[in-house]
Amino acid sequence: MTLPDGHVVFQVNPAETSLQYRSIVGDRSYFRHDVRLEPGMTVFDVGANIGIAALAFHWECPGTRILAFEPARPLYDALCANLAAHGLNAKAFDCALSRTPGTAVLTVYPETTAMSGMYTDTDHDAEVTRTFLANSGFAPEDVADMAQGRHVTEEQECQVRTISEVMATEGVDRIGLLKINVEKAECDVLDGIAPGDWKAIDQIVMQVHDIGGRLASVRDDLTGRGFQVDIGQDPLLKDTDIFDVYARRNAT
Repeated sequence: MTLPDGHVVFQVNPAETSLQYRSIVGDRSYFRHDVRLEPGMTVFDVGANIGIAALAFHWECPGTRILAFEPARPLYDALCANLAAHGLNAKAFDCALSRTPGTAVLTVYPETTAMSGMYTDTDHDAEVTRTFLANSGFAPEDVADMAQGRHVTEEQECQVRTISEVMATEGVDRIGLLKINVEKAECDVLDGIAPGDWKAIDQIVMQVHDIGGRLASVRDDLTGRGFQVDIGQDPLLKDTDIFDVYARRNAT
């Protein structure tokens, strides 16, 4: 698929690829609230999908070291192809990140791949899709037609690792940016950071599903760990429980 800027990418669903490009590259969704990349940084891209975010990081700061994690097989294949085709300083991992290593069952939405995860809820996820489409300006009858069949599921087993274990095995002593988009498993990812490794993380941008007060809990936890925290929401996700959290370590 040829993107609006002329770059060509391998992809799975053209509509999703277009939406990701609009948000990540066009709207610079990972570079708000003073989040920035600098030469020599290492980025953890957790929930990398086909690699649009990884490409954005590379275009923003060429040479940035990127470790990209994507357990869904069709997405992982496209991710690897994109990292290679565009010459990124990157390594792809076909695993999820969570609080403990092992294996897990991943539920994949082939028609809505960005909502795949370990905590899928077809009713909830379908309602989010309908809200997104309505916020995009589609008429109710069109929303119903467009959402039809988008949440048929497939299951696969995947490997699970932790951030701290990857840091140790890959020789990462500092994470300049930790990006997390893992569909309701975001707190599991944070729980996989050993206490002594938190000080090695400079910035976090993560999607948080505000389930059971989770947004306030994440904000308070990151604030307590020495981060300045800002919260935003994509206007197209208004009236959903999905928010963006931007955290930057306070200068000492």
